[in-house]
Amino acid sequence: VKRLAAQREVLDTRPDGVLAVRTGRGSFYDRGRPMDPVLRTLLLERLGASDLDNEAKGVIEAAADSAAPAPTTATSPPVWLKEVTVEGFRGIGRPATLKLDPAPGLTVVVGRNGSGKSSFAEGLELLMTGALKRWEKRPKAWSETWQCLHHTEPTAIAAQLQLEGGEVVTLDQEWPHGAPYGDASGRAAPAQVLAEHGWDRDLPSFRPFLAYAELATMFDTLSSLYDALTPVLGLGDLDALAAQLATTRLALDGQRKAVTAERDQLLARLSPDDDRHALVNAAIGGRKPDLSQLTGLLEETPSYTEDLTLLRRLAALHLPTDTDIRDAFQDLKAAERAHADASATDAARATNLAVLLRKALAFKDPATLTDDCPVCKTPGVLDEAWVSAAQQEAAQLEEQAQALTSANAKLTGARRRVESLLDGNALAAPLAARHLGLIEDELELPRETEAELKASVATLRELTQRAATELERKGAAWQELAGQLRGWLARAREVETGATTLKAIKDAEKWLKGATDELRRERFAPISQSAIANWQELRQGSSVDLHEITLKKVGKGGRADFDVRADDTEANALGVMSQGELLALSVSVFLPRAALEESPFRFAVIDDPVQAMDPAKVDGLAKVLHRAARTRQIVVFTHDDRLPEAIRRLRLDATMLHVDRRAQSSVDVQVSRSPVQRYLDGARGYAKPDRLPPEVQARVVPMFCRSAVEAAAANIVRRRAAQHGTDLNEADDQIAEARSLRETLALVLFGDAGRHGEVGGEIKRRYGDPSAALVTALNRGAHGNALERETLTRLPDTTRSFIRDLETTSK
Repeated sequence: VKRLAAQREVLDTRPDGVLAVRTGRGSFYDRGRPMDPVLRTLLLERLGASDLDNEAKGVIEAAADSAAPAPTTATSPPVWLKEVTVEGFRGIGRPATLKLDPAPGLTVVVGRNGSGKSSFAEGLELLMTGALKRWEKRPKAWSETWQCLHHTEPTAIAAQLQLEGGEVVTLDQEWPHGAPYGDASGRAAPAQVLAEHGWDRDLPSFRPFLAYAELATMFDTLSSLYDALTPVLGLGDLDALAAQLATTRLALDGQRKAVTAERDQLLARLSPDDDRHALVNAAIGGRKPDLSQLTGLLEETPSYTEDLTLLRRLAALHLPTDTDIRDAFQDLKAAERAHADASATDAARATNLAVLLRKALAFKDPATLTDDCPVCKTPGVLDEAWVSAAQQEAAQLEEQAQALTSANAKLTGARRRVESLLDGNALAAPLAARHLGLIEDELELPRETEAELKASVATLRELTQRAATELERKGAAWQELAGQLRGWLARAREVETGATTLKAIKDAEKWLKGATDELRRERFAPISQSAIANWQELRQGSSVDLHEITLKKVGKGGRADFDVRADDTEANALGVMSQGELLALSVSVFLPRAALEESPFRFAVIDDPVQAMDPAKVDGLAKVLHRAARTRQIVVFTHDDRLPEAIRRLRLDATMLHVDRRAQSSVDVQVSRSPVQRYLDGARGYAKPDRLPPEVQARVVPMFCRSAVEAAAANIVRRRAAQHGTDLNEADDQIAEARSLRETLALVLFGDAGRHGEVGGEIKRRYGDPSAALVTALNRGAHGNALERETLTRLPDTTRSFIRDLETTSK
């Protein structure tokens, strides 16, 4: 526990952005947003059951704790889409509203290219997310005309979202006319509504929008699908956690390398001739630096080395002034003169005689000696009388010699004063200076005369200046080095303390990689299974079989791998699939993602999924969309009639809406009719009296009726192919190659356009003379031959009856 606590105090917020473990259960790194709570729980459960050591577990726990979402019981409420109103955006001028049933079901919004239908889908995306994904990384020219050119009022987008229970929530935003794309001046209101319901948190992970641009680029690279799916699965949180661990590890490892490199630079600056440098080298020059030794070295007084001691002695030499030298030599000369004068008088004789008498008196011992003189051998002369006389005479002689004694003492003192002008340090200075390299040759210090001593003192004074200069230089250099060593020591202590954390992070990274792989497989499995089931429906007519989809982490990113078989041979999905097949696969993956229970968005908006799909896949798409619509509100925008036709032919429940765009970008949305019904309604309208000039009416009405028959015939051919299990591509090719009405009808009647010459007789046989006459009238009128007024008036109803008979007998 203590080790773990210490580990969590290793790092603090650093300039490089690494926010590491703090005291207790503090932040390990700054995620910026909370971690997915479900994923966090799964991760910690695995961590508790792992055999990872406590230090490494502590790293993961601290990271998960810092990324924990704020305590809350609120969840994002499920929401359906009720309506979208767009004004002044893209292809829509005056306000237009797309009304939807806020419940599970399939809605197909049909409109030709340029009709403004996609403006509803893109307007909703812009309103909810603040940006259009298909314009990301696009040149500015793509978004310059984002506002409708035919509208001078502000751009406004509104959406009504219905919560389960019936409550309606309104999102709306307005942009001034002329505002640039990306203007966020009105973003606060919808952002607040999104935040109040928690939808802003869920939108990045569960985008309910899929535009053709996203479909087309989802498989640009193997990483595209991975990037699209990881936020939904919450795996982005694990990737972010791993990235932060890696960032912290790299920072710690980089710090360690930087400290080692800095140490090498410091060692390179050390001088082998400097004692202090040698001590520094001994402390940190080894494989493992001794930081305690270096600490003590830096704390001690930097005067312990021999060189510094000698330099300080030299710099602090006590030297006499010239006045001191002059006075000392003057006193010596005076003492010498006084001594010479005293020595030249009887004082010297008296002194010598007094010394002789004192020695004789000291030598006489009555116990052992006779009174005979030891010098002249005269008997009886050294008696008591002699002793008394000798003592008296010695005292008198000593008094006479006192002047000489005083002169001797003064001379001795004067000589000592001269000798003491230079102390032992001064006398040893030449040898010390040579040892320190301040001088090269031996230096003598003559001091017999006043001039010699003054010259020697001047030499010594120069040495002290050199020593002081060198001492200052060495002191400054040491202080600079010591400062750098102290800074390095602090960083080295961080590295030493963080060594345990660095190891723990490495172990945590290794464990997290394995745990992430397991969670990725588990979390993606339901989507993968549903996507494969969707593909089985969509692959009709394709030799490509999909067995498995796997998400893999690769480096800093990831990729999606597809176990694809082309005619039972393993293949690369991107290499063998056509663009239409890749689009179908994208839809296969998107729909299960939109159906995840974690997503609060119960609606999914898909724009133009039919492009590049062959007819068989359009049928499969219709079935897949219909199946997804059992639990979700699926809204599909398309300009292609094949999807609505497939839905009708397969008798699938769906709401069809048709978008028309008129002059000045006026957009109208109506419940859609089949192409056959639209042509018949058009013919009936144009057949009314005074609706068109007679010459125009004579051409338009037959043309609309003929188009209705051709559309009905095409539906019959496709439906028959689907029922018989034949290739729908071949059926479409046959329809496209039919150049006339009779060739088209021949496909219906005989299955062979080449038998167009038999069409008139067969229609007469099956349906009677009126139907045969109708086919003739349609051909004549469509080619500009005028029809009787009565025939023209009855033509729409006659055509409707013929189509009904045609569809009935061809089932």
